[in-house]
Amino acid sequence: MYGWKARIGLISPMPGENIEHAFHIYSPPGVSFSSMKMVFPGPTPEGLAILTDQLEENAAKYKGKGLDLLVFGCTAGSFIKGAGWDRECIKTMERASGTPALTTSTAVLEALAALGAKKTAVLTPYPDATNMAEKEFMEQNGFPVTAIEGMDMSRFQNINFYLADYNFLYSHSKKMDRKGADVFFLSCTALDTLGLVKDLEEDLGVPVITSHQATLRAALRRCGVRTKQPELGTLFTL
Repeated sequence: MYGWKARIGLISPMPGENIEHAFHIYSPPGVSFSSMKMVFPGPTPEGLAILTDQLEENAAKYKGKGLDLLVFGCTAGSFIKGAGWDRECIKTMERASGTPALTTSTAVLEALAALGAKKTAVLTPYPDATNMAEKEFMEQNGFPVTAIEGMDMSRFQNINFYLADYNFLYSHSKKMDRKGADVFFLSCTALDTLGLVKDLEEDLGVPVITSHQATLRAALRRCGVRTKQPELGTLFTL
C-alpha cells in the first residue's frame, strides 16, 4: 500500500507540477500525495485573491478520503491578506475537509523559527506589490527582512515560473543583496528548488529555506515522519 506512513493531500496553483514531482522524489518511502490544481490568474494581489477564493471548494473534495493532512502548497496565496491569513486558510481547509491542514506560509514561519533566523533575505518571482505583502507578513510574524527582490520572470511568460532552471535560480540567488541576513529564503512553490538547497547553502554560507523544502518538512513532521535528509539542507538535519 502506498502511503503506509502518511497520506497527504496537496492543493496548489496551476500550471506546472514542480511541487508534486519534488515531493514524490524527495519524500521518504511510505509517504504518498494526492494532488489537486487550482486556476491561477497570476501572482498579483488581485490574482492571488481569486486563487484563494477557490480553496474551500477544493478542500471539500478531500472530505472523507482518509488523509492524514491537507496542504495548501502556495506561498503567496497563503500570506497575501496579511498576518494571520495562513491560519485563516488552515481553518477554511479543515472546516471543508474534516482533515488537519497546513499552508506553505505557515511552514516557512516554522522553518525560520527552527533555524533561529534573526534577519532574512528573500528572493521571489513575484511583482513588487506581492513582495511588499510578503515582507509585511514575515515582519508582522517577527522575522525582519533585510532585502526582498523579485526576479525578472518575463521570459517565462509571467506565471510559468516552473520553467525557471537551476542556472537561473542559482545565479539570481548569488547576485541578490544578502548583507546582514543570517538565512536566505527562496520563495514560491512553483519554482524547482529542492535539488538546489545544498549547493546554495554551501556557496551562500548561510542556511537556506525554500518553499518546497519548508512545506515538505512541516508536512512530514505533522504526520509523525521525522527522517533527517541532509541533502535538503540544514533545516532537514534539525
